[in-house]
Amino acid sequence: MFKKIGCFLKMLFTASFWTLLWTLVSRQIILYIWNFDFVSQAHWKLIAEFWQKNGTIKSFSDYMLFLTLFLVLLLWYKGVKYFYKLDYLRLMLKPFEYFSNQQIEKYKKEGKHVVIKNLIVGKKITVDDLIAEKIKEENSQQQEKQADQLRQTLSQKINERKGK
Repeated sequence: MFKKIGCFLKMLFTASFWTLLWTLVSRQIILYIWNFDFVSQAHWKLIAEFWQKNGTIKSFSDYMLFLTLFLVLLLWYKGVKYFYKLDYLRLMLKPFEYFSNQQIEKYKKEGKHVVIKNLIVGKKITVDDLIAEKIKEENSQQQEKQADQLRQTLSQKINERKGK
């Protein structure tokens, strides 16, 4: 339900915006080239009188005017379809995407280097293996402490005997 309402509102907005823009542009072009205002009722009445009095199209310019009036409608329809299909959110985010791509390019130019930290290649370590490794480290530290204490006591005894 809400999706249909959203689609309808998007179509309404797109069609009204495109109609306004297309009318202004095409009206100015046709006024400049053929001096015909397709928004004016007076100009359409002139064409109706021309047809009622059995007028004929004689020049290439007249053919081009009618072809242009037909193409104005066709291109208006194509424009509405094109602008309806546009993703407006993506269009609004284009400046941010552009800035982001500039930053990415900036860092790409600095050079490619990879920093690999704490990479373990080979056997995967389980929690039990990690605990066992920590216990071994603590035991080796305790053994070093005991060895240091033994060295100190030996050096004290040697110094005592030399002193006697």
